[in-house]
Amino acid sequence: MFQYLWSVWRAIQLGLGLQPEVVQIAESHPNAAWVAFGVVMAAGISLLLGQSVILFLNQVRPGRFAVSLVIHGFMLVTGWLVWSASVWAIGRWLFSDTASFALTLRLIGLSYAPLVFGFLILMPYLGPFVQHLLYVWSFVIALRAVAFSFDFGFWPALLCVGLGWLLLMLLTATVGRPIVALRNLLWHRLTGTSLDASAHELLQQFALDKSASSTPKGDKP
Repeated sequence: MFQYLWSVWRAIQLGLGLQPEVVQIAESHPNAAWVAFGVVMAAGISLLLGQSVILFLNQVRPGRFAVSLVIHGFMLVTGWLVWSASVWAIGRWLFSDTASFALTLRLIGLSYAPLVFGFLILMPYLGPFVQHLLYVWSFVIALRAVAFSFDFGFWPALLCVGLGWLLLMLLTATVGRPIVALRNLLWHRLTGTSLDASAHELLQQFALDKSASSTPKGDKP
C-alpha cells in the first residue's frame, strides 16, 4: 500500500511539473491503471474537500455528506472515462497510428494531477479563477502527454485533446443533461444551495442565517 501511495504521489509531482517521466509511468509502470485511478481519486477528494465547506456551513448530516461524496466521485470518474474515450476515438478516426485505449485512459487520468489543489476553488473572489487555472493546467498536461505518447506532434495532439474536451462538454450539455440535472437536484436537496454557489455567496448567506436566528422574534429586521 505504501509503495502504491508513493507511486501516486510521484505521478502527481511529475504531472504538476509537466515532466515527460509521467508518460513513462503510464506506459511502463506495472500498476499504471491503478496509479492513474489514484491520481483521479486524489483530485476528486481535493475537489470534494472544497465542496465540503458548503456542507459544513449548511450543517449537513454525515449520511448526506457521504451521499454527496458519492455523487461528485461518480461525476468525476465519468468525465475521466468520457474524455479518454473521446480522445482515443478521435485519434483513431483522424489518424491511422494511435495508442491503445488503455494507454489513453492512463494518460488522461494522470493529467488530473493539478486538481489535487481543487480545495482552493472555494476561495472568496479568487475561487473561479483558480478553478479555470487548474483545468487549463490539466488540459496542457493531457496535451503534452498525448503529443509525446501518440507521436503526433503538437497540432494533431491539440486536435485530439481539444475535440475530445469539446465532445465531453457537448455530451454533458445534451445526453448528459438529465444526469447533470439530477446531480444538481440532489445537491440542492442535500445542502440547500446551488452547486455553483461561490464561497463569498455562501459566507454571506451563512452570516444572514446566523443573524436571523439570533434576532428576537418580537424584533423587526
